[in-house]
Amino acid sequence: MSVSSKVIAPCQAGCPVRTDAGRYARLVAEGRYDEAYEVICRANPFPSVCAHICQRPCEKQCRRGPLDAPVGIRSLKRFVVQHARRPAPGPCAPEPAASGRVAVVGAGPAGLTAAYDLRLRGHRASVFERLDRPGGMLNVIPRYRLPQEALDADVAAILATGIELTCGWEAGENTPVAELLERGFDAVVVATGLSRSRGIAVPGFGAQRFTAAIPWMADVWLGKKVDVGRRVAVIGGGNVAADVARTARRLGAEQVALICLESREEVPAEPQEIALAEGEGIRLLPRQALKRVLNRDGQIAAIELMSVVSVFDEAGRFRPTYDPSRIRTLSVDMVILSIGQAPDRSWARGTAVRADERGRIVVDRETHLTSHPRVFLAGEALRGPGSAIQAVADGHRVAEIVARFLELGEVARPAAAEVAPLDPFPEDVLERLRRLATVAAEAEPFAASEPSLDEAAARREGGRCLACLAGAVIDETKCASCLTCFRVCPLDAVEIGEAMRANPARCQACGVCASVCPAGAISLACWDRAAGEWATLPAPASRETGGTVAVVCRHDGGSPAGADEIVAVPCLARLRPVDVLGLFRQGYRTVALHPCAEEQCKYGAAWKNIESVAGCASALVRGAWPEARVEVCLPAGEGGPVGSAQET
Repeated sequence: MSVSSKVIAPCQAGCPVRTDAGRYARLVAEGRYDEAYEVICRANPFPSVCAHICQRPCEKQCRRGPLDAPVGIRSLKRFVVQHARRPAPGPCAPEPAASGRVAVVGAGPAGLTAAYDLRLRGHRASVFERLDRPGGMLNVIPRYRLPQEALDADVAAILATGIELTCGWEAGENTPVAELLERGFDAVVVATGLSRSRGIAVPGFGAQRFTAAIPWMADVWLGKKVDVGRRVAVIGGGNVAADVARTARRLGAEQVALICLESREEVPAEPQEIALAEGEGIRLLPRQALKRVLNRDGQIAAIELMSVVSVFDEAGRFRPTYDPSRIRTLSVDMVILSIGQAPDRSWARGTAVRADERGRIVVDRETHLTSHPRVFLAGEALRGPGSAIQAVADGHRVAEIVARFLELGEVARPAAAEVAPLDPFPEDVLERLRRLATVAAEAEPFAASEPSLDEAAARREGGRCLACLAGAVIDETKCASCLTCFRVCPLDAVEIGEAMRANPARCQACGVCASVCPAGAISLACWDRAAGEWATLPAPASRETGGTVAVVCRHDGGSPAGADEIVAVPCLARLRPVDVLGLFRQGYRTVALHPCAEEQCKYGAAWKNIESVAGCASALVRGAWPEARVEVCLPAGEGGPVGSAQET
């Protein structure tokens, strides 16, 4: 595969909004949290929300996964939003005279993202929300998963751009969307999500304490009084069902059962959510279907469950089959139904927006345009059930379409970004990469469901990123084809053809090739950023006695005692003699090199290049500064005890 702008890291390709997760992971490893926050926010106006509830499609694509485990990208994002200094939000520049007015119905992630993007383009955006607060269905996610302050922080930053917000406004027969057009809005974006729970036709449906998940959760997390039984059955196997079950348990239910059609392997909820639920004493009853509700004196006494033979047919379509001869009875006093959500389409009444024979809104899914020339549909109301980050992506997309409509008077599908993920690692590269230690955090069952990393753990986790596409790039105009890089590469990443090139599927950015290239034809993006910081190091306190600067491995270097300054680099093997000499020119008289242990080295034997670089630098520097020293501080097992120094 040739390296081009169309090839991106798999983690970035897996993200619906194309967040450069690898970049901010490496920035965390370098301690550059403010810059990491900027990288996150370039693509996502909901950084705090996604730091808690994102379903982590990036981690599922991480090239480190087959080696040991994916980089904890969501945990790193949470660390960044908790530790970065956020820029103070403020209004956008005044709108130009020709700016358009857009009404957005729904203040969930899709609607707010669309309003935010349109505002940044200079258009006026007004958001109308049914609830008494912005956030849409994010408000009904349990606080132990999404703290209120995280949602509030993101919403405040979005609204601070100058977006007008009206809460308690519900579209329908009394307040139709057509009214917004009559009030002078040039376009309307409807992003009302899936705010209704689906029902089920079984005997006993509608009894007291037989309720739907969405209104029940809304009452819980919007501060209203709710009823909860002692023995609760939650019908459904998705993430919402798991949330409902865990919430009921927290509200005092003594027994909670999560009942679903699917087998344990087929359950649509994230495996982590099921594990957390079971860890709280919730029973998972797979391959069971609700047959009927048994009432006694108007109260639920029990439910009958029927065995499920299969959920999907041979074509993979949802078509459950049952075994009516296998019936079990479960004693419960409350049933909460969570078998899916549906959109509220009452907003379309009294408008020219058409629906099909099944009541579904007629819409062009590519341009988001309904049958009305100025009404657009977005988010789950268009796509169906999805994650918050998918809704954000849809908000970006509809904003681009509406902005083009306002500015050029045309509705067109946005140009598709032609990207391809980087190839997986070849098997031989996986075999040669070493596993790095990670921090295993303990669960806090009644606080956040995923504890935050401390700074040391976050930097180590960020250092686990394998720097996909941040490795060696060979400048053909400088390359002399001497084959030095080919000989020294520890992962056989350099390929010989019409020109020398580093295969990005193999390269791990150790930098050995760049350190020995006589023509200076090789650059590494991840190294060049770190090396650029050297020029900003403060001068030693005393120019006469100089000082000590320690150069450490970013992944395992620690904080050496006795050093006046510490420089962390991706790999010490990338050092050139001229880099070491540069530190002496800044006034330092001792340069201590602290490589990691060979068995912990991310690049195998690459670190062995360090001694030759140190020896060359020491020989060059003695003529100018006789008192100067270059020390290689070997870890335990590499020629001396931990911290022992060998002067070269």
